Amino acid sequence: MDIFLVEDSSAIRRLLARRLEDMPGARVVGEADSAPQAVALIDWLQPDTVLLDMTLLVGTGIDVLRALRGKGYRGRILMLTHHAMDAYRDMCMKAGADGFYDKGSGLETLFGDLDELLQSELVGGRQQRPSPLLRDAATGLLGQVALLERLDQVLRMVNAEAGKVAVTVVVLKGLEALLRSQGVSAAAPVLVEIGRRMAGCAGPADLLARHANEQFALVVSRAGSAQEAEALTLRIRESLADPFDLGGHEVRLDSHVGLAVYPRDAVSARGLLILAEARAHGSRLPERGSAVVH
Repeated sequence: MDIFLVEDSSAIRRLLARRLEDMPGARVVGEADSAPQAVALIDWLQPDTVLLDMTLLVGTGIDVLRALRGKGYRGRILMLTHHAMDAYRDMCMKAGADGFYDKGSGLETLFGDLDELLQSELVGGRQQRPSPLLRDAATGLLGQVALLERLDQVLRMVNAEAGKVAVTVVVLKGLEALLRSQGVSAAAPVLVEIGRRMAGCAGPADLLARHANEQFALVVSRAGSAQEAEALTLRIRESLADPFDLGGHEVRLDSHVGLAVYPRDAVSARGLLILAEARAHGSRLPERGSAVVH
């Protein structure tokens, strides 16, 4: 079950994410703390379930609920609130919510209900998506599964230190077409050079991955500040601006870099990667369901 968290408190998002990731079959695929961001990402990702707080940094949970149902979202929407009044419950249920839980006394009920749903999916034989390779064959860099595992380890280690982690995703427009026309083997020198240039922007403790045909990710495990993380995105763009050599021919790729910073933007590994990926695509998100880090 793919679950998206909408909650303005990073501490509560962290608590929810940790509990959910310990439940077999549950995956936190994204998170948001404001209504506009939540609607855009949920409409893009189409998760199975949304845990939606009533109070957000911008807008309200009711705004998100009505916008999603208006867009035709058919997944479960479970409302969370500290104001468990009948009037709020009735308003949410009439707007299309599937459940209503008090964050003060009803979280165990929420987790129990989710566990029952997960067990029913298991009995029903619902299959998980196949996992990509741990290492990319062309470049030797981390693949998606290994990147998520390593990033989750990094977040657990920096938690107590209140450190910052910068996650950048680079979308290279034109690379997909190059791979189709030339083949992965013939285009391998370009892939390797992309990795080499991005590694030049990284430190020895940072994580570099190729997690999709057109996408690379760089995780800086000890980002000094959000400003330093922003400066990193500029260095990456500059490093990829020069043409690449492919058998004596110049190849230019249009790079788009997205950034997400822990804990400012998200607190889970997938949440950070999804947000950085969305920002790399800019205001025009990919077609529904095409996100890579699911």
